Amino acid sequence: MKFCKQCGNKLAEGQKVCTNCGTPVNEHHTNQNTQHKEPKKMSKKTIIIIGVVALLLLLLFAVYKMIDSKLSPVNEANEIANDIKKGNTKDLKSHLKFNDRELTLTESRAVYDYIVLSDSSDQFASEVKSQVKYMKDHGEDSANITAGDHNVIHIKKNGKKYGIFDNYDFEVMKEKVTINPDSDSTITYKYNGKKHKIKLIEENEKVFATLPIGVYKLDATKAQNGKTFDGNIEVNMVESHEVTPDFKQKDIAVTIDSAYAYGDNDVDVYANGKKLGTYDSFDETTYGPFLPEEKVAVYAEMTVNGKKFKTNTVNVDKKEEGDVEVDLSFDDDAIEDHKENEDTKDEVQTFMEDYTDALNDAYEEEDYSLVSSYIKSDTDAADHIEEVVEDGGGVTFKDPKVTKYDKKGDNIHIELEKKGKDGKVIKSKYVLEKTMFSDFEIKEYTDI
Repeated sequence: MKFCKQCGNKLAEGQKVCTNCGTPVNEHHTNQNTQHKEPKKMSKKTIIIIGVVALLLLLLFAVYKMIDSKLSPVNEANEIANDIKKGNTKDLKSHLKFNDRELTLTESRAVYDYIVLSDSSDQFASEVKSQVKYMKDHGEDSANITAGDHNVIHIKKNGKKYGIFDNYDFEVMKEKVTINPDSDSTITYKYNGKKHKIKLIEENEKVFATLPIGVYKLDATKAQNGKTFDGNIEVNMVESHEVTPDFKQKDIAVTIDSAYAYGDNDVDVYANGKKLGTYDSFDETTYGPFLPEEKVAVYAEMTVNGKKFKTNTVNVDKKEEGDVEVDLSFDDDAIEDHKENEDTKDEVQTFMEDYTDALNDAYEEEDYSLVSSYIKSDTDAADHIEEVVEDGGGVTFKDPKVTKYDKKGDNIHIELEKKGKDGKVIKSKYVLEKTMFSDFEIKEYTDI
């Protein structure tokens, strides 16, 4: 049942106009709908959902910008620069790479020390920032940062982080270092928490390791001659790419005060009874190594004309490191006397050979004058030899050899063996006197 909304009169089905007030039924209905229809209100739940979504979008955008800023190469370059300026090697290592891995703290300190020693850390830090900014602004894929005359860090573009953010690698340059040992030894050193061992042969240069460019001082031990020496190995790539060993040891630097140490005779240096080497005043005269606390008795020996001579002994008892100077000396007067004595002995041998030849001629000619110059006149020896020579008899001697020799002042006592005509060995004693012309005369003679 419908009613007129103007006057409330009952309306029949399909009635167009109210019979009571004349108001059109449809028009009135339309106007009422137009005048009284209100917009549908949004629910509280919908409003909350929209707000949450908007907030999440804002939050995601903020997080993106924050991560982009944090992971950007420019920001990383700034962090590297700040670490270098402050010497913060602990944080610096997380930004730098070597062989596609993060640097260790040892390596990070070595790189930092290299930068400081070869360049200005502030200048190097500024170059890191400027190079990265230039790469980003100009689309460059790589750049090098130098310190001194060497590249230290190679920067290269390497894809995206998380598929979104630009990724730059800061790779430390790798360098080979060598060692040229002065002796056979085995060195064990500690690097990045691990022990490494290398066997060395004297003067045989060897590649020691491939390391990030830097300045290193690594704990090490050296095994040599059955002893173990504590110390370290140093690698200062600013100055050289060669390892410098530095072990706690002492070496004996020998100086010998003797004219004969410069001659043709070999001078052997000993420590604790063991031969260390042959002394050469024009070359290396340092021997070792010895443990710092080791007691060492040092002396030298040489043989002159068959006789051995020994220097004084110097005892190195103190606990010392480095070169310990030791002064040794021979008794040059004793050596000179011995040399003169040996030279005289040779002269006596020659004299007796000449005398024997002259004696044979004198026997053959029965002429004492042929041998008289070898014998001191007015002596029993002169009288005896003159008598037997003039008696003749065809006596012949050969192969005279001085078997005993003893110099006593101006007199020389010898024993001589010679062979007669029948090959029989004849032994005789002589006393010779040295003349003012450095010759000899037979003063006494006795057959044994």
